[in-house]
Amino acid sequence: MITMLTRTTLAALTLLTAIGAQATDDYTQELYDIYCTACHAVSASGAPQAFTSEWEDRLDKGINTLVTHAINGIGNMPPMGTCAECSEEDLKNIILYMAQEQ
Repeated sequence: MITMLTRTTLAALTLLTAIGAQATDDYTQELYDIYCTACHAVSASGAPQAFTSEWEDRLDKGINTLVTHAINGIGNMPPMGTCAECSEEDLKNIILYMAQEQ
């Protein structure tokens, strides 16, 4: 069965491919481990699970929207996801890291 992808999904996948190496540096992984796993690695949290297809629909909204959600908080997620040391670029890299399916 062939799944049709929207242009936005294709653009997001292209972005993930282009930035993938940068998004998986040690610092990004460390920030994810410290600040994100409590919710994004626990299905009962209601947060989109890292490294799953749950990010596809979110990526359709665009990376800038997702970064804005991370900065301001959304749903049960607090502003900055409790990562006071994270920059906007750090949040972008963490989101792209979590959005990679493994």
